[in-house]
Amino acid sequence: MPTQIEKLEAYASHLLDAFISLRQRYSILNPMLFDKTVVATHGSGKRAAGFDILKHSLFLSCAQDIAKLTLDDDSRTPSIKNHIRALADDELRRALREQFSIWEVPLAEDETDSEILEAFRRMELREEAQRGAQFDDLYREATALWASLSNSPTIKSFRTIRDKISAHTEVRLIADKYQFVDIGTLEIKWGDIKVTIEQMQRLVEIIGMLVRNAGFAWDSLDEQLKHAGEGFWDVGDVPS
Repeated sequence: MPTQIEKLEAYASHLLDAFISLRQRYSILNPMLFDKTVVATHGSGKRAAGFDILKHSLFLSCAQDIAKLTLDDDSRTPSIKNHIRALADDELRRALREQFSIWEVPLAEDETDSEILEAFRRMELREEAQRGAQFDDLYREATALWASLSNSPTIKSFRTIRDKISAHTEVRLIADKYQFVDIGTLEIKWGDIKVTIEQMQRLVEIIGMLVRNAGFAWDSLDEQLKHAGEGFWDVGDVPS
């Protein structure tokens, strides 16, 4: 049976993979929203209807993933919420802090001078303390970011889209008529997807460092996805 930390490490890895998939879909949607050349070339004339269908589908898919990866609280879901909740456990967090801080760095094998060896040990202890302080800073940043994101009206609107429009279709009785939930009433702007994904990315990044002590080459991903969007729509410079 995997330990609690091993399970959390696996979930953090799955969270990263799922978030990258979200970024990939958004790299195709973004030019449809903000690149005037793409909209003019593909969003008018005979292509207009298909363009709108694809844009709507990608928007709902991104909205659903934003809600799922952020707010799902099923214990089997590798969501940001579940990771933050796990990290709130003091005992688990202490174990992760130790794992983050203490690196097995061999001292100079041929060194026999006791004073030099002691100097190495003091240096190693200072570095461990610095890494421990870094872990604490990252955890505080994560909790602050999570408090802001999880309580924002925007993320709640994305959850409504997921629960009542995307994953499930809900109708409401309005003025004696049953109607589908109108996305327009949720006050979501096109730019809210980009802003929310950016906020999620920092949390995914911090979770990876706290749980797996691993970073990620975000700049490389940004470049790959920029080329993917440009290549698909056959355009030049596209906003990231």
